[in-house]
Amino acid sequence: MGGSSAEREVSIKTGRAVIKACEELGHEVIPVDFYDDYQSTLTTLKATDIVFNALHGTTGEDGTIQLWLEDNNIPFTGSDSDSSKLCMNKDKSKKTVRDNNFLTPDWFLFDRENDSSQVDFPCIVKPNAQGSTFGLSMIDNKEGIKDAITLAFKYDSDVLIEKYINGREITVGILDGRPLPIVEIIPKHSLYDYECKYSPGMSEYFCPAKLDKDLEHNIKKDSLDIFNVLKCRGYGRLDFILDNHGNYYFLEINTLPGMTSTSLLPMAAKEQGLMFEELIDAIIRVSI
Repeated sequence: MGGSSAEREVSIKTGRAVIKACEELGHEVIPVDFYDDYQSTLTTLKATDIVFNALHGTTGEDGTIQLWLEDNNIPFTGSDSDSSKLCMNKDKSKKTVRDNNFLTPDWFLFDRENDSSQVDFPCIVKPNAQGSTFGLSMIDNKEGIKDAITLAFKYDSDVLIEKYINGREITVGILDGRPLPIVEIIPKHSLYDYECKYSPGMSEYFCPAKLDKDLEHNIKKDSLDIFNVLKCRGYGRLDFILDNHGNYYFLEINTLPGMTSTSLLPMAAKEQGLMFEELIDAIIRVSI
């Protein structure tokens, strides 16, 4: 847990919750909180049965740690290095999803050579490879675009500019080859930003989401298909926007979703009848 990404504090919260659950399950747990030098943990990790990857963001979620663990024959939870690398890159994962005939909002990658006058409004501006909504903005007009791009560049060298779709925010957890109940998120802000995501009371959640049964079935089926197309493993969580016409647009996938008191995957698992410790147990078992 920990790491040096912008999501370090969230990762530590996830790690602490997972440690508590693992201890309650009767496991011997070794907390490993590092900053930059993850390779210094090799001796400790080699002595374990499995590494529970509670990292979020770059290095821990983008395939870097996963490839290093694979090279050292250390078992770990979550998706492998290739899938993690693909899913962390919003541009490439959206291309893969669209190539497989699923909806995703139109987008383009913005680098420092692009002309921001080409942008259509409203739009979403976000770092291409970052989580927890760091550097995310919704922009209605050209006055705000430069500041939004500057903010996003603080978190990544590539910025994704995406067409804004007006609709309901929903998320679908996947666990051991099955979709969990769908969660609808109603944030207090116009976007489900960092404050709404991690501050109790800043968002309302409905689980299961109030959806037509056929629509619910289709969203769950497509979520599992996208999970498999992106070659994810074990568990994950997919985010969508559902418009007023029943179209649902893939936004991104989280290969290491948060496990805090306000996290969405545990909420969905609980609706399915899995308490937090049982969810952690299921993740460990499917990973082994």
